[in-house]
Parts: sequence; structure tokens; C-alpha cells
Amino acid sequence: MIRPFALFSFVLVLFSALACGPIGPFPGGRLRGEIGAPDQTDWAFAAEIENAQLETRPDKPHSVNTWFVALGPALYVPTSMILGPKDPTRRGWVANVDVDSRVRIRLGERVFDRTATRVHDESEYTSAREALEAKYEIAVEDRDPERVIWIYRLDPR
Repeated sequence: MIRPFALFSFVLVLFSALACGPIGPFPGGRLRGEIGAPDQTDWAFAAEIENAQLETRPDKPHSVNTWFVALGPALYVPTSMILGPKDPTRRGWVANVDVDSRVRIRLGERVFDRTATRVHDESEYTSAREALEAKYEIAVEDRDPERVIWIYRLDPR
């Protein structure tokens, strides 16, 4: 007799291998999709996409689901805004970016090669955070005061 947990684990591993990207909260590997233009600056096509997939560690790809927002020609991804570790340094993908800033982001069926740059400029950070909070409907009063949020700009390589 097959145990339910063993069957679930097998199906999850099989599905992960076939999908190659992350599934829900479980990380995946190399992202597949149509390769997007390296000089892409018009992100209007992604306005209705809620979640993106971010791939780090090019030599041994690691991908996660993430939020994102486009502001003009720039794309931004935050560290955890509501779930997961409150300290960004405890996120695997952040540690990967610290070692190698080359990332790939999948928006819909397109994958873009980018470089992740942590935003330190206060004005840029505030604009990106406000845009993320508006897109994902996070009210200021719902912010967790103990959560540290870093924001990365994804620049062309």
C-alpha cells in the first residue's frame, strides 16, 4: 500500500522536474520560456501578470515565485513583504544574488536576463515600494514594523 505522504512527495518531485520552475512556495530550477529582448524597457505586456519567477545562481539554477512591479523602464522585485523570513538575509535567493547578481525573470511566457541591483537610493526605494504596495494592495497600516524589505532593480545585462 502506498502511503499518502509518499505519493504526494513523489508527485511533487515529478511535477517539479517537469515544470523546472518553482511551484507555489517550493523553489525550482532553470526557467523555461521564450527569451525576451535584452534591452526590454516596455513592460506594459506584464501589467496583468501577478507573480513572476526569479532565477538565481546561473551555474546551478534556483528559481522562486516573487512579486514584481514595473516603473517606467525599470523592473523591481522585493524581498518578502508579508510572508516568510522578516530578515532578507535569510532568503536563499538573496544570498545567491549577493554571490552572483546575474538573474533571470520570467514574466508570463518570456524570460529576461537581468542583473539584480539592490536599491539604496531613498527616493527610488520609496517609489518602488509604494508601487509594489499599490499593485498588491498592501495598506500602510498593514505593514509589519519588524519586517525588513529590500528591493532589487533588475537592470539589463
